[in-house]
Amino acid sequence: MFFGILGPVCVRLDGRQSIELSGKPSVVLASLLLNVNTTVSRDRLIAALWENAPHSAVSNLQTYVARLRKALPAGTRLLTKGSGYLLQAGADEVDLLIFDQEVRQARLEAERGEAGAAAERFERALALWRGQPAEGTPLGGDLLARVAEVEERRTETLLDYAEVKLVLGAHKEIIDDLHHLLAEQPLREKAWYLLMLAHARAGQRDKALDTYRRARDVLVEELGVEPSKDLQDLQSMILGGGLPPVAPEPRARGICQLPPDIADFVGRQGELATALETLGPARQRATTSEPAGAEPARIPPTLTVPLCVISGQGGVGKTALAIHIAHHARHDFPDGQLYINLRGGENRPTDPEEALGRFLRALEVDSATVPAGLDQRAELYRGKLANGRYLVVLDDAADEGQLYPLLPGTPGCAVLITSRHRLTGLPAARMIDLPMMPSGEALELLRHLIGADRAAEASGDADTLVQLCGGLPLAVRIAGAKLAARPHWGLDQLVTRLSDTRSRLRQLSHGSQAVRASLAVGYQGLTSPARRLFRLLGLLEAQDFAAWTAAALLDMPHAEAEDLIEQLVDVRLLDVAGHDPSGQARFRFHDLTRAYARECAEAEESDNERIAALRRALSAWLALTRQAHVRLCGGHYRLPYGRSPLWSPDPEIVERHVRDPLAWVEAERAGIVTAVGQSAALGADELCWELASSAMHLFETRSFYDEWRATHETALLCARTSGNVRGQATVLNGLAGLFLARDDMQRSGEALEEALGLFEKAEDRHGHALVLVNLAELHRLEGRYAQALELYEQATEGVARAGDHGTEIAIMRGIGHIHFNQGRYDLAGPYLRRAVRLADDTGDVRSREFARIILGEIELARGDSAAAEAGFSQAMSYFDTLGFPRGTAYATLGLASARLAQHDLVDAERLLQRALAIYDNVGESLGRARVLFARAELRRLQGRFDEAVATLTEVIEICQAIPAPRRHGLALRALGDVHREAGDLPAAVDAWRRSLAILEATSSSEAGQVAALIKQHLL
Repeated sequence: MFFGILGPVCVRLDGRQSIELSGKPSVVLASLLLNVNTTVSRDRLIAALWENAPHSAVSNLQTYVARLRKALPAGTRLLTKGSGYLLQAGADEVDLLIFDQEVRQARLEAERGEAGAAAERFERALALWRGQPAEGTPLGGDLLARVAEVEERRTETLLDYAEVKLVLGAHKEIIDDLHHLLAEQPLREKAWYLLMLAHARAGQRDKALDTYRRARDVLVEELGVEPSKDLQDLQSMILGGGLPPVAPEPRARGICQLPPDIADFVGRQGELATALETLGPARQRATTSEPAGAEPARIPPTLTVPLCVISGQGGVGKTALAIHIAHHARHDFPDGQLYINLRGGENRPTDPEEALGRFLRALEVDSATVPAGLDQRAELYRGKLANGRYLVVLDDAADEGQLYPLLPGTPGCAVLITSRHRLTGLPAARMIDLPMMPSGEALELLRHLIGADRAAEASGDADTLVQLCGGLPLAVRIAGAKLAARPHWGLDQLVTRLSDTRSRLRQLSHGSQAVRASLAVGYQGLTSPARRLFRLLGLLEAQDFAAWTAAALLDMPHAEAEDLIEQLVDVRLLDVAGHDPSGQARFRFHDLTRAYARECAEAEESDNERIAALRRALSAWLALTRQAHVRLCGGHYRLPYGRSPLWSPDPEIVERHVRDPLAWVEAERAGIVTAVGQSAALGADELCWELASSAMHLFETRSFYDEWRATHETALLCARTSGNVRGQATVLNGLAGLFLARDDMQRSGEALEEALGLFEKAEDRHGHALVLVNLAELHRLEGRYAQALELYEQATEGVARAGDHGTEIAIMRGIGHIHFNQGRYDLAGPYLRRAVRLADDTGDVRSREFARIILGEIELARGDSAAAEAGFSQAMSYFDTLGFPRGTAYATLGLASARLAQHDLVDAERLLQRALAIYDNVGESLGRARVLFARAELRRLQGRFDEAVATLTEVIEICQAIPAPRRHGLALRALGDVHREAGDLPAAVDAWRRSLAILEATSSSEAGQVAALIKQHLL
């Protein structure tokens, strides 16, 4: 009996074709013949039979096997083994087994220099092929990969046969054969090498060089790489009039299954060194020997096999690096270098039993004697490697379970593994987490691909191109290949194409390479819930995010969503960006991965599903931001609320994230900005303005003015577009607060006047009162104290009716501040102390300490610098702990003023410098003016009058620009004092007169003192 698989499946008896098979039984037989003498699992057979298996697949399979057994001759050894099937056959009963044996013998004869005998045997082996393996039989699943492997063995045999015929001088025959092969497989560098050599040996030098040019064109066009060093060396040799020797060099001892090294490999020197160091123990044990009687080398004793795992996302260059490392270490493992692609990223990874079968055949175990069963194969494999020096490269591993049977057992060997997973379950493995390529290395790779001159001519575009590729080597290589294939393109053309994020993945495809295909491998291997999370996360525009966003997108408990996020991290579709100040992990997409996730969402989720998921995530941002505001301000104070439905995480998750509200806003500042933008893009106007306003006091405390402005401008436009009156009013009030903090009094007043009218239109008394309080603050700062007091009084009823204790504290503090500025200390104190008590009750630390500072200023004005110092020091400590820069600067300035009053000029100088640095850092001009005012007093006390005058001149300019009339008047009064002490009385009187005019206009208590000075010095 004879089985044929190297072509259409056939079974012959006594030299005649005796059995005709078709349909599913034929698929079963083909699957078993491709794995002859190996158990094929039921799952693999089902995958080969059906793309989408029916519910009755197991019973149907059993029926097909029964039909097959009935059709085959008696004595056929088709056995049931566990949950699989095994077809046993002798070495002369299957054409595939005969082929393997003939090829093995032919290679041995070639190594012995018996070229004629080897050629005959190669010819007999190749004659067994009647077409493609299992031709005409519709196979599926991983058996397609098995077919490809068998075809690869035929191609390798053709190339070995061509080498032998080259030795025999059959140049014309070789040239014809290689042309046929390259027409089918144009990326075969060895075939191009042999074709060049055959032309050269046939005296066709021009054709040999033309062959090199065609090879280079194909490799650059399809792969974006230059020809290998062997091809380049042969071209140089032919150009120089030389040729390699006719007889091939003796083959190195041992087998090498490594793919060719990449000629233009760039960078990764740190990872290369780490890997070689890891493999070093095996290399040392393998190569160290001492003369008789010598001291043994001091090598750390170990009986373990060195394992090095390179992990990273698809396209980051794991395989290229592993192959590069393996070639570097090849001579340290002379018994052999085994390589296999385990296809871990695909739906059906390579079965370890199949992988062991391939390794054993490579190790010259006769196919007929390869045992069935995983354990038996693993035992034989480890026995073959025992006491040898082998490097085993396991590419694209799925998990630890797939790897364990493939690990050697003796320490003379070493294993190099690549995987999208970190594989931390492997004992004592050295982990190399391969990051994106640094921009310098990525740029160097681009230069290799397109030429250094071309890159230099458009260096700016080259930098941008690398940036758009996000440091992903696959993307850079594809971009380089495109440009190499299109020499008429400028780099700016590709930059323009890649700048469109929606078409970037389509542009990053060239020949057989595509970033999208690499990402799809990881995506398809996920569970269905993890795939959906991946898609929905792609809808977010936030650069990084926490796990609660996943729970909101999927509308599921946090723990379950967190597990799904970990799946995405495991396969490198999501990166850990770091941890926020509260210790919570944050995640991010690579730009290209995000683009793919969004593509998947648009293809697989309906519009309604996408919008609903995104709304949940955005409303979760609002829920958490609102809770952070509550913890900062002591309650639901100082803001009007809208009608947006909230998706709130579990209470313990809320507590975990916003326990420290300012740490929360530190982590989420960019996320809140993008969430406001996405809310506006959805037309969710209520959600948009609520989120912006809820973040306002958080942004103010941290001096995040850019985020404050961006969110409010976006929200205002959204509210205006939708006609949301209350939303417009709330956002305008928030913008007014921003303008006030940035010393833009005019724009603040304009925004407040518009907001006041809109709240009246909306009949919102609480919102109306909030605007009155801000208007009062504006009048206070501009020195219009009577108007400010009136507005505070008007606001009181609306604030009290709303139960807004936070704004009530602001009113009391504002009134107390006015009384202090007007010198009515007895009236100021009760308001400020009541503000402190109420802030203490609500837990509003900011408001409490601001009120304490003003109380300290009162004590300082009364001459009790020690009491003032205690208040300032306490406030400074609280604000430092809270992380409130403006509060810290205000308290520091107060403490410096106390030091001045005590004539401690050295410490006062230090404190003033600190306060000035903070105010300059947050960009607050009025704060800078207040510090400079105190510094001018310091210079006056030091007798440095010219510096004092210059400093006060700057204060006056700032106060005029803001404007801040009371501070302006006080600066002019101080300027007069300095001129008087410097002996310039006319200049002093002039300054006092200008000061008096301003202070009287603002009803400031200091006006009487200045008038007295003028009168005294004019007498």
